[in-house]
Amino acid sequence: MDNLFVARQPIYDSNDCLTGYELLYRAGDTDIAEFDDGKIASSQVILNSFLDIGFDDLVGSTNAFINITEDFILDESLTPMYEKQIVLELLEEIVPSTEVISGVIRLKDHGYRIALDDFKYSPEYDELLELSDFVKLDVIQLGEDGIVRELDYLKQYNVKTIAEKVETQEMYAFCKELDFDCFQGFYFCKPELIKHKKIPSNKLVVLNVMKELLDPDFSFSEIEKALAQDATLTYKLLRYVNSAAFVRRKEIDSIKEALALIGGDIILKWTTLLLMVQLVEGKPQALLVTALVRAKMCELLGNEFSGQMFTVGLLSLLDALMDRPLVDLLDDLTLSTNVKMALLDYRGDNGEVLHNVIRYEQGKWDELILDGADMKDYFSCYMDAVKWADSTIESLQ
Repeated sequence: MDNLFVARQPIYDSNDCLTGYELLYRAGDTDIAEFDDGKIASSQVILNSFLDIGFDDLVGSTNAFINITEDFILDESLTPMYEKQIVLELLEEIVPSTEVISGVIRLKDHGYRIALDDFKYSPEYDELLELSDFVKLDVIQLGEDGIVRELDYLKQYNVKTIAEKVETQEMYAFCKELDFDCFQGFYFCKPELIKHKKIPSNKLVVLNVMKELLDPDFSFSEIEKALAQDATLTYKLLRYVNSAAFVRRKEIDSIKEALALIGGDIILKWTTLLLMVQLVEGKPQALLVTALVRAKMCELLGNEFSGQMFTVGLLSLLDALMDRPLVDLLDDLTLSTNVKMALLDYRGDNGEVLHNVIRYEQGKWDELILDGADMKDYFSCYMDAVKWADSTIESLQ
């Protein structure tokens, strides 16, 4: 457990609903995110980790997509628990030998679902395709012609197709047109860059409230006026301050009283969270979860500038929520230069923390800069942030 690190990447269906998470991890001191070294010992470390980390903390009630080695398929002693939630991804270098087919049949009999990772069709995979539930296509590697060709091969099989490594709006739109069942990639944490896209009125109110909150010289009266423009925001704020989180002598029934009760730094943090919930409407909820995990992890790693780091982490996904370039949105917000540079170019101490958190989130552990923190710190902060984000979503919604 000392050298085990984990992150997760969401997978969405065609309705932008969360289908599951692919778990990214490494065991030992290598810079490899998967356990594809062919060693049974590595698989055992990862399987045992579910007992230490807590499977519920990682994926809740949704699916977990896990890369497995050929050793895993052939050795029955490595069969994990949670079979109803686990999708076992067969790495592309696994040859569909008679032994492998027998192992997959055994896993299917135990209740596991099977995915073929980085798939490229050849006739030798026909029997394995009959046993599979998902097929993942690397859209970057295949290109548009290759994607169409592979989907044509797969039409005869009863499998769900997952477009992975979707990194642009154009590729996402292309894959949607081809009726992929699911989608995965860095695009879902990046903005859909549409020039001059009109911001819906409710989101404009949210942006205006954020603008007031992020001004170091903000006044309660201006925030009160901004919040009063949106009944839903007012309701959520009043419901929050009347919850068990606050000790009070009477019910709070006005925006002015609510702001006075929260006060100072807490109003910036929690009201911004309420605003982010408002912005996520019409977007995959996992995008909000990603923003909260990122914000909390930034705060935990940020040490002496943790309050500022929470805001930096939270706003780093504002472009994806608003469907506008971040540089344009930041022009409308009163932020310090160092915060803006951190968000746009990862510059300064704030930027370095944010960049490292994003690297961890994406499983790029070999690129982490470890000044003042080691890998165990990142792992611990990530897991704490995941737990906090999940509980926060419940309280805010």
